[in-house]
Amino acid sequence: MDNAVNGFVIEDETSVKKRVNLKLDDLRTGELLKKKLETAAKQSNIKGFRPGKAPLSIIKKFYEAELLEEAAVEILNEDFKKILAEKDLFVVGTPRMEKKGDKEYTVYFEVMPSVKNLNLDLKIKEVKKRDITDEVIKDEINFLLERTADSEKQDDLSPINNSDRYFVKIDYITEDEAGKEIDNAKDYLISLNSNIIDKSFESVFIGKKKGDNFEYDDRERNVKVKGVIKEIDKKILPELNAETIKNFGNFKDVDEFKEYVKKSLKEYEDKRYKESIRSLISDELVNLNPVDLPESVIEEDALARLEDLKKQGKYKDIDEKQKGDLLNMLKLMAKRELVLYLLLSEISKTENIKIDESDFEEFYKKTAGESGLKEDEVKSFYATGEARNNLKQALLEDKIFDFLTASKVSYI
Repeated sequence: MDNAVNGFVIEDETSVKKRVNLKLDDLRTGELLKKKLETAAKQSNIKGFRPGKAPLSIIKKFYEAELLEEAAVEILNEDFKKILAEKDLFVVGTPRMEKKGDKEYTVYFEVMPSVKNLNLDLKIKEVKKRDITDEVIKDEINFLLERTADSEKQDDLSPINNSDRYFVKIDYITEDEAGKEIDNAKDYLISLNSNIIDKSFESVFIGKKKGDNFEYDDRERNVKVKGVIKEIDKKILPELNAETIKNFGNFKDVDEFKEYVKKSLKEYEDKRYKESIRSLISDELVNLNPVDLPESVIEEDALARLEDLKKQGKYKDIDEKQKGDLLNMLKLMAKRELVLYLLLSEISKTENIKIDESDFEEFYKKTAGESGLKEDEVKSFYATGEARNNLKQALLEDKIFDFLTASKVSYI
């Protein structure tokens, strides 16, 4: 690609870091300096002369060097902006100017990268949808009934089984691979057989009773959890009837409540499935299409995320090392999301994916039906420019991912 503009050559240091050498135009600089000196003369208030009446020779003596520097910077900036406009470059961060010689300067700057040669041969792991069976519905109803459950002390000699539900109080320590203690707790309460904690962790308690020791090898975290069971309370679930379902809403009867639970589970599973697919597609897109981002953009985004966390009352008292570690993690997150945004934007252009008014109307209608609000009420939430723009971006991303899922994804 020809990087020359009116005799100025843009040189690539990387795909996003660039530089251009500028030579100061004597004629234009002299003309601008003259105007600045004349303006300074009119505004001058120098001792021994009436305001605005000091001779130009005096004005030059006091201000010429300073005004010449101002004029030079303005001329150089004017040339630099013209180069950017003609090459359609979007600068990020603050350009840096260095004087290289008499009237010669180099401007160093960063630009947002352009995405080319998109690879959309997306191969992702197949995601299974959970079937919402009668057993799944029953488990969910029992989970809801636990909110109003009573409890009774388990007999000291009675072991934990895999069908009843329990509150179990434990003391434990966590050891790393070297056997060093990294965590501990006393009187820690866990809920068993309630679909809350990992099944593999629950399994170490089956068949154990009060006073027994337990040990769990957490391979995901590469740690070992050791402890002792101190107390066991068995949960006594209430009967599912017309009275107990009042705790969960205004339902006509138990059958209507079961239908509500079934519908809620299906909606949750559809959402989980969609988010899982989107996450896998996003990872594959980023892996297949590496993009070199300007460090200044990543830094700025990460710092903004850190400030948001602080406003939420998080990480206020961290030391410099912890702040540095957190910032590095936020930079990784920022880079991934910025790259993904650029890739999705390019896909919307190359595939001509757009949002029109019918997409907004469909969203308003669907949201009104799901929330019980009127369409006009839903519309009012998105009436401001910022809210509508955010909604437009979200709807566009939905369309892009639907397109990719339907036509660009193969499962492995």
